[in-house]
Amino acid sequence: MYAQPLGTAALPLSRVSTRWPPFSSWLLLMLIVAKPLSDALYEIEAVKYLYILLLAGGAFLARVGHALRKTPVDARNRYLAAYILLMVGYFYYLFGLALTYGGLLSVIFKIVSPFAFFVLVAFANDRWLIHALALAAVLTIVVNAALLPFDFGWTQWGSVRTFKGYYFFKTDLAYALVFSLLIVAFYLQNRITPLLGLLMLLVAVQVVFANSRLNYLTLLCVFFFLALKQGFSARLLLVYGALATAVGVIAFLVIDPSQLLGFDVSDMGSFSQGRNEIWAGLWTGMKQFTLSEWLFGRGYFGDSALLAEHSAAGTNIHNAHNELLHLVTTQGLVGLCVYAGLWFGMYRMCRAADAPPWARGTLAVAIVIFLFQGLTTVTSPFATKTWPLVMVFLAVRATAVVGDMRARGVES
Repeated sequence: MYAQPLGTAALPLSRVSTRWPPFSSWLLLMLIVAKPLSDALYEIEAVKYLYILLLAGGAFLARVGHALRKTPVDARNRYLAAYILLMVGYFYYLFGLALTYGGLLSVIFKIVSPFAFFVLVAFANDRWLIHALALAAVLTIVVNAALLPFDFGWTQWGSVRTFKGYYFFKTDLAYALVFSLLIVAFYLQNRITPLLGLLMLLVAVQVVFANSRLNYLTLLCVFFFLALKQGFSARLLLVYGALATAVGVIAFLVIDPSQLLGFDVSDMGSFSQGRNEIWAGLWTGMKQFTLSEWLFGRGYFGDSALLAEHSAAGTNIHNAHNELLHLVTTQGLVGLCVYAGLWFGMYRMCRAADAPPWARGTLAVAIVIFLFQGLTTVTSPFATKTWPLVMVFLAVRATAVVGDMRARGVES
């Protein structure tokens, strides 16, 4: 899989590289593949910090290997220095808010972690990275599906029994599955092969069992994107029809209809599970903000404090349940702009203007999924929400790197 600056025909991803990666790259690649394991061990706080430390070591080792083999540096790495400066500035901005209003250093690390993850991997990017990312995505889908028959993979969320896989929350599972499917589809050049068809079925079944209604929409975004890439042919309609039938039959045989969350919007309180009252309470508080609070927010617990002041149920609500409201109330417009700037910078360093037609649009779909997720949940402080997006960015970036190397006749 690679960009085509010279107009050459695209090759299947499995044929992009035929040699084993050098020893210096193995640790980094193994850590990428093992990312689902770190998600499964969410109850052990030390795992997150150990993973980042190992990732830093793996990236450094891989970069040393590139230097010793005199592998040409990705031209876009020249922007990494400016990106790192902005990331460090953002860290100290959050640290200053924590000193002023109170906060946890661990939360600051979590907010900044996706950008650190990107920098570490991009620093050592090579032509084997795309294979590791695809394998990690397949493992996420398959391992969670293997938990369907076991009680370990299920939880009682309120009055509804939902599937969560090895994640803490059903939404984390559904969200990760949708991004994993997008990565695998990208790896297969957005062709619906038997393997991708099977993974699509596994993801669809798990998302339905997870009762994550918003991720029905994100999954449909991926399906629609694949349909655009395939062309709306009779064969594609047959495949999608068979997929919908299979999911429907499985759901009918397994799921108690009373356990499914509905889509009745006549009662917004019930449909949004109380989020409409949360947002109304936040907006009431935000209308009383001073200029300083609009610019810099009220610290990490700013949304919780506002809800305690302006919502009857505020003491039982831990955040805004909306990413935009959370960022404005906790970090202000300044923090929001810097946070968005870091994502935009990542996008610019990953987008390839000369990408082949099958690769175009992938980043846009990933960003849309990320934005949809932020409509009803807070995403920035949770690696399970931000890292999947980074992995899509890295997959697209890895493709362009392979194309650059092939255009120059370079083997890394």
